[in-house]
Amino acid sequence: MLPQTSFHISRIPSLILRSATTIRMPSNYCGRGSLLYSSSTRLLGSKAGVPGNPPGEIVLEDYQEALPNIDQDRLKRTVEQIREILGYTTYDLSLYLVEDELMQETNLETRGMNKPTDILSFPFHEPIEPGRLQEPEFQNIPDYFSLGEMMIDVPYVIRGCQEDSEFDNQQQDSDLVYDDNNSEEDRGVSGAMATVYDPEERIHMLLVHGMLHLVGHDHEQDDEYELMVQKEEEILIQLGMMDPAKGNQR
Repeated sequence: MLPQTSFHISRIPSLILRSATTIRMPSNYCGRGSLLYSSSTRLLGSKAGVPGNPPGEIVLEDYQEALPNIDQDRLKRTVEQIREILGYTTYDLSLYLVEDELMQETNLETRGMNKPTDILSFPFHEPIEPGRLQEPEFQNIPDYFSLGEMMIDVPYVIRGCQEDSEFDNQQQDSDLVYDDNNSEEDRGVSGAMATVYDPEERIHMLLVHGMLHLVGHDHEQDDEYELMVQKEEEILIQLGMMDPAKGNQR
């Protein structure tokens, strides 16, 4: 079975900048650890100085053929819903649906790992704390109102669905009892996805995790992990992707 918790945050890869001209990055980026920070960031609220206070743009680029009929409009609606829950409706966000080769190249370039993964998140801003971004130095420049970018490897997600379905069938056919409520692996988005075998539905769940990374959540430390999975479960329940009773059991 593929590992469920293979989500990551990393730097904006130059290959994305080459392949998608819709990304607009300020010139003052600096790397800090595995996160990319900008010296000009924004707290949730209105676009001060921008006429009309418009909602943020959602850019979706589809570079994959594994799910040719994926509902892009529905994906954008899910992004809009999550963005509203997080309180950043005026911020732009880009989502890239890719295949293994591009994901593996990006993962190698940004994290030194020569293999594909399910999702990578590239934050645009530095958080004050999980879920809260700093005020920007320039409040009249629309390009600074961006949460960042996410890349999802669709074939990887499909394989995960297939392997988890096979694993579940094997468990049902065996005499072993698998108690997922006692597994620390099955929390938040990871736990919710474990019994969802439709790759398109999983992609919607992955958006929850990826967007939480964009606003400063992480899971490297135990306290960070606990906070993040609790927030994931809250959002999944709000979106109707998780049974409230299951979330309350945590």
